[in-house]
Amino acid sequence: MDENIKSSGSGVVGSVNDMDKITPEATIGEVQNSIDLEINEQFKHLGLTPEDTEHARGLASNLTIDQAREIVASYVSEHKNDMLIPKEIVDSAESLVVRVDAASEKVDEVLSLELRMTAAIISRDSVYREIRAVYSPDDDENIPCGTIRAWVLGLIWACGLAALNQFFAPRQPSITITVYLAQMFVYPMGVFLAKTLPTRMFLQGSKFEFSLNPGPFSEKEHMLITIMANVTVTTPQVIELIFVQKLPIFFGQEWAGSWGYQLCMVLSTQFLGYSLAGICRRYLVYPPQMIWYYTLSQGALNKALHNTGNYTANGWKISRFNFFFVAFGAMFCYYWLPNTVFPTLTFFNWITWIKPQSAVTAIVTGSYYFNLGFNPLSSFDWNWFALLDPLYMPWFIVLQIVAAIFLWGSCVIIPTFFSNVWWTSYIPINSFEAYDNTGSTYNISRVLDENLKLVPENYRNYSPVFLSAAQTLRYACEFATIPAIFVFVGLWYGKGIWRIFKITWKEKGAFSAQNDIHSRQMSKYKEVPEWVFVLIGVIAAALGFASLYAWPTNTTGWVIPIGFLMSAVLIIPIGMVVAITAYELSLDIVFTIVGGYLFLGNPVGYMIFKVIGNAVTVQAVTFTADMKLGHYCKVPPRQMVAAQVVATFLASFIILGISHFQMGIENICDTSVQVRWICSGSQTLFSSSLQWSLVGSKRLFSAQGGMYTKLLWGFFGGIFWPLPWYFARKKWPRSVLRYCHPIVMMMGGVLWAPVNFSEVWQALPFAWFFGSYIKSRYLAWWSKYAYVLSSALTAGIAFSALIQFVALENNNISMPNWWGTTRYATTCDFELCPYMAVSGNETFGPATWE
Repeated sequence: MDENIKSSGSGVVGSVNDMDKITPEATIGEVQNSIDLEINEQFKHLGLTPEDTEHARGLASNLTIDQAREIVASYVSEHKNDMLIPKEIVDSAESLVVRVDAASEKVDEVLSLELRMTAAIISRDSVYREIRAVYSPDDDENIPCGTIRAWVLGLIWACGLAALNQFFAPRQPSITITVYLAQMFVYPMGVFLAKTLPTRMFLQGSKFEFSLNPGPFSEKEHMLITIMANVTVTTPQVIELIFVQKLPIFFGQEWAGSWGYQLCMVLSTQFLGYSLAGICRRYLVYPPQMIWYYTLSQGALNKALHNTGNYTANGWKISRFNFFFVAFGAMFCYYWLPNTVFPTLTFFNWITWIKPQSAVTAIVTGSYYFNLGFNPLSSFDWNWFALLDPLYMPWFIVLQIVAAIFLWGSCVIIPTFFSNVWWTSYIPINSFEAYDNTGSTYNISRVLDENLKLVPENYRNYSPVFLSAAQTLRYACEFATIPAIFVFVGLWYGKGIWRIFKITWKEKGAFSAQNDIHSRQMSKYKEVPEWVFVLIGVIAAALGFASLYAWPTNTTGWVIPIGFLMSAVLIIPIGMVVAITAYELSLDIVFTIVGGYLFLGNPVGYMIFKVIGNAVTVQAVTFTADMKLGHYCKVPPRQMVAAQVVATFLASFIILGISHFQMGIENICDTSVQVRWICSGSQTLFSSSLQWSLVGSKRLFSAQGGMYTKLLWGFFGGIFWPLPWYFARKKWPRSVLRYCHPIVMMMGGVLWAPVNFSEVWQALPFAWFFGSYIKSRYLAWWSKYAYVLSSALTAGIAFSALIQFVALENNNISMPNWWGTTRYATTCDFELCPYMAVSGNETFGPATWE
């Protein structure tokens, strides 16, 4: 249901009440033909195929007026406050119901057809045009999915991506081999196997009969392979923990190099997250409101590769397949400019060129991570400024994030910094590091003994911890986000969650709580019993206990259930925000602060707790998104679960093998020796363990001398923040407040440090152009090409970066120095000129501290 029912006071047929061209003597057939023309124009405007038109018309003919009214009324009730559907669409449907009720039993033929056609469109396909543009509502159960060739290709790519991404994980900047490359290259491999493998049927006549070649390489096979590759793209966070424990540059615990310990830790965190995703799938996968925008680009790429049909969209005749490779090739070539030939295009800090030695100019407009980036034209690098992907994220979500970042930076961070609140003027304004009272990076070794224990006397003689203005205020926003997200989910989606819970409690079918087309199609397949996910969680927890007690971790086993329960509390609100807004919200600050209090003086215990809690949450969100991808593509649930479990299990061994090799490299992660292979994730985790466990949350935030105690008021403010938005939306449901998302607005404070404005703002005009202008005026073009373009650009950048690394950097080949490679680094932007500084033996900050 979407713009196909948009009209001035009517439903799908648009201006069917304007019958000037039909004479009073016109027959019902002539009226029908006139209405059909209107319908065809509506579908043409939407960019839908003639087949879709015929399917909707056929379904409408089988609906009674009462059935149609119930469908449309139910749609209005469920989506009247849905921010993802334009209010005009819901108003139109509501008006249609009112007119039908007013007509009572005297519904004429025109109104009847209008009602039934509207109901057909609602029930025939997804009510969200984003979903309609990518995923078919149809399903053929006979299409092969979990074939032998799909499993072989899926495991090859899952293990291959796991190896490559783990290999590049310690590198800075890291190179991520995205799943789009796997999707792109596996297609010709699948087609080749379909043409060459024998079609002979083995074990024919038995229930175990199979063929190496059951027919053409199908979309379902392709998507199953994609899901298997997806689960291995992100390197497990526990690898960073193992690096910190094992390497002598960090804690140097030799026992942490044990295969048994590492395997138990990796499998435990991976499968605890998977267990949680499975348990919560009723709330995060099956409801149609849980769109999971990230899946749209992957689905669009599959559609582009497999869909041989073509149609003209607003004059564009090029097929999705050809369009993808044109855009892919263009971005592959272009990315050589900002990444190698002309790096100044990435950090286009042209305003600082006007006053190169001005600290204030650099602080406000500089593109470097530690500055604010308020530059109207800050980059020509899509990979840099498209942190918020403007092609698949809703444009009003991008608008709210960018506006909130601008307001928070200009109205909160800048006044705090230049007023020297918390002595922030001595520290880079947007830094994510900790500093001492001379403005230098905090040297934690000065307050520790040889056993890595805090020496209070050394701490008193050295310095308290100081944070940048952006980092300090980010903590305040993160504190506020924790209660706010629960209040938001309760107010906006509480009724739906409770309804699903009641149905689950009565042990009805997994899809019975939903009536959308995709859930109806998936209900044909056998679901995975709940006990399977519970069993996976129990086994994963057992592996976690083994890792803690079989090796000298000095950490009690209760971190497993506590970390899992905290993740379980967070997963539904976090998952809902990610699914609806496409913004990957993280609340790792919860585990950071709690871990700092629980493991004061025990940095290894702190790291284990934080990694278990945060990794389980992140993995659960990732696995849930993959489940939604399979849901859209009608991958049978049992085949999907088997693929995810096996791919994750095998890839864990590959990742550990690569990490073992890396930990054997001399000086790996040593920033005094290495330039690229500095292990930034492990460095951050190590610093976090020292800052939060040894110095401790208590010293930073407690009422007894904590410098940043007032930030805790964020918890109190977060409780009330969603309330005015909720009540205002209730009072004015058809106003622009319908599209306001209070949690998204809070990202204005959370994204700062390390992100700055230059990395997000230029996404806004692209989001408006594609998500508003093109979508509203050339919807057929948008439906056909928008998500294909997103996947093509991402894949082009990833493949280009990989080739540049192999061809140039790996062979120590670099561009000769010229203006385009050096200009951006010649101002205070990259030289980090301080706004305020101490001289000699002077310090800033309080006179005493404990």
